[in-house]
Amino acid sequence: MRALAILLLSLLTLSGHQWYTDFDKALAQAKREKTPLFVFMERHNPPCRWCQKMWRRTLTDPKIARYLSEHFITVRLAREEHNYPPTLSARFVPTIFIVDPKGEVIKKIIGYWSAEDFWSDLRDIERLLTEK
Repeated sequence: MRALAILLLSLLTLSGHQWYTDFDKALAQAKREKTPLFVFMERHNPPCRWCQKMWRRTLTDPKIARYLSEHFITVRLAREEHNYPPTLSARFVPTIFIVDPKGEVIKKIIGYWSAEDFWSDLRDIERLLTEK
């Protein structure tokens, strides 16, 4: 049981950064900090190989992981658990939602992206957030 808890904790931690698995708690934190949410929606059952690839190759890239931890409250959700608002419904996975501290989706990114391509998307998101 202890080994399972350690494994779970390591999966939720990325470069020392905590990923929420509870959308409501993450949103409450985002409201307190006035920080947007970065929601990574994936499928666990059956496992989605593109979701796993996005997690392992893109979101764990040191530059991207650092950027996410500095600019967002990060959330990792399983699509099949339905423990999130209907505005975050994802027909395809992986899907990333950028959500403002009020809970409004301001950007949706569908599919797998390499770290290099995703970095340019993050820069676009940064511009979008500064315009808002």
